[in-house]
Amino acid sequence: MKTIGITLIVFGHFGSRYSNYAYVFSVPLFFLISGFLSKREENHTVFWKKIWHNLIVPMLIICTINYLYVCARHYISPIEGFFPDTPPIFIAKLLLGVHKSVGTIWFVYTLIILKIILQYLPKPWQHCVLFAVCLATAYCINEYQLSLFGKPLYSTPCAITSVFVSYPFYMIGYWLRDFRETFNNYRVHNVSACIALLVCALLVFICGYKHTSVFLFLCGYGDSIILFLLGGMAGSACVYIISKLVTQVSSTKVQVLGSLISQGTILILGFHSPIVLFLKRLGVANCFQAAAFSILIVFLFVPVIMLCKKYAPVIMGKYRAK
Repeated sequence: MKTIGITLIVFGHFGSRYSNYAYVFSVPLFFLISGFLSKREENHTVFWKKIWHNLIVPMLIICTINYLYVCARHYISPIEGFFPDTPPIFIAKLLLGVHKSVGTIWFVYTLIILKIILQYLPKPWQHCVLFAVCLATAYCINEYQLSLFGKPLYSTPCAITSVFVSYPFYMIGYWLRDFRETFNNYRVHNVSACIALLVCALLVFICGYKHTSVFLFLCGYGDSIILFLLGGMAGSACVYIISKLVTQVSSTKVQVLGSLISQGTILILGFHSPIVLFLKRLGVANCFQAAAFSILIVFLFVPVIMLCKKYAPVIMGKYRAK
């Protein structure tokens, strides 16, 4: 599922005509998967150790590399009117989760917050209340243009405010853990699965067609919070069914490749943007070109993932690289 999900995210960043359909569920899918794979640790020390090695360290490394790349590019070929932040400003914005510093890794920053919430709120009713509070807050931010220090929250990209639209999918994924065995043993072999896939695909189309793009990094859910939730769940269901089908019909080598890509999604997420920008400048714009190059970009990262896994596992997360 992660392999399909990261390909959809890369596709969405091309900004082609149909990117809004990918935005409907691509990022919600990753938060749902993250919730499904999360668990509360009995020992808080173990929890923070995993957070540090799996998320914080890779985030700091990737963001720093991207910052140095931007500075080097500006030094070699300055862009009129654009100036990189000074190191202190970059660090401050990184610590606050401001998009200019965290970039596409805002997802990791938000995920850290979500995992902390899960760890320190042990009661189910607490999460039910917070689920409602997050949706209500997201609604107010989008519909009433709430501001902080004079800046509208909706137009201020920050990984902290993204929690309000990400938490619902994260917790839905976590609650689905109770059906883990059912999901793992499910096989796509009957007409009902095909019907479910078609219905979910139709819902994604309706959600993508009926409201504006879903930008979670802006705490934006589009025009309708109902379509936001419906589209995210329907799209995730589509990816689940397709991934189960691919697993059933593919060879062992293909499955191993998919697993490898899944382990390196943080690398693809963190470093694909310059490639996409370069291709867009070359004129890659239509849907078919974007789809083809999105798949190509994901596969180009395979040797990078293999090298990092062997020689620099810290950038992938100490536990993830095992």
